[in-house]
Amino acid sequence: MELKTLRTFVAVAELRNFSAAARRLHTVQPAISRQIAELEEELGVPLLWRSTREVRVTATGEVLLEDARRMLALEVEARERVTRAASGHTGQLRIGYMSSATARFLPTLLQQFSARYPDVHLELFEMTAQQQLEAFARQEIDLGFSRPLPEPETLGLERLSLYQDRLMAVLPRSHPLAGLQRLSLKALAQEAFVLFERGQASGLFDMIISACGEAGYSPRVIRQPAQMQTLISLVASGLGVAIAPACIRFLQSEGCVFIPLHLAPPPIALELHYSRDPLRPTVDAFLKEARQMQVGIKALMELE
Repeated sequence: MELKTLRTFVAVAELRNFSAAARRLHTVQPAISRQIAELEEELGVPLLWRSTREVRVTATGEVLLEDARRMLALEVEARERVTRAASGHTGQLRIGYMSSATARFLPTLLQQFSARYPDVHLELFEMTAQQQLEAFARQEIDLGFSRPLPEPETLGLERLSLYQDRLMAVLPRSHPLAGLQRLSLKALAQEAFVLFERGQASGLFDMIISACGEAGYSPRVIRQPAQMQTLISLVASGLGVAIAPACIRFLQSEGCVFIPLHLAPPPIALELHYSRDPLRPTVDAFLKEARQMQVGIKALMELE
């Protein structure tokens, strides 16, 4: 039994008229009669009783009518599900993110995406840039918010730049230099440093070490926490000073001050990485939402 034939049978059974069924299906009556006759021959039972004045559904026809309606409804549902999947409205998204760099805008972005695509299942994984790189290689995430990744093209990744971050000095509020409006790296030469763990962000660590070297000294690093929130807590406790991306000022930073650097190192981008795989409509849908927020994210996160 073909769906086209079942659709014809349902039309005749509901309208009790071959001519009316032909008009509903935009065809001619002989074609309707032929399909019904072939269906009855295939099943070996009469489905309709007809005379020159009326058409009735037989008992066996009523059984088929119930099943045919259910099968046609499933066809409509399948078409709708396929269409929604193709437009990114259903499926899943696995997203890696750096909390310190996304805390101020990611909740809003996810909320707006979920409102527009409520049937997409989101999975979030807090990861450093290195962890995201490894997760992309194992195909464990579809999108990743991180600093620039080394050679992303080798993994077939594209990137969308969201904002440019600046390095700032992070000092305890009680520090003698805490009241300055701007600070040179050279002024911190004698300080104990708390730097984000190199294994989690080698590019950031090396940039800070290099910048200190250009200022004429090698920093005395006493702690290398693996979380930016931990770094802030250590500085707030007076255990050292830090050089870190400005985005961390939006974390729980009571007890710290953030001071722009004189002759600061180059800015650090925050990027959204994604696979070039064309078979992931949910990724395309999320990118569309991210691009719509791109200007707002930039205004929210970048220093004036």
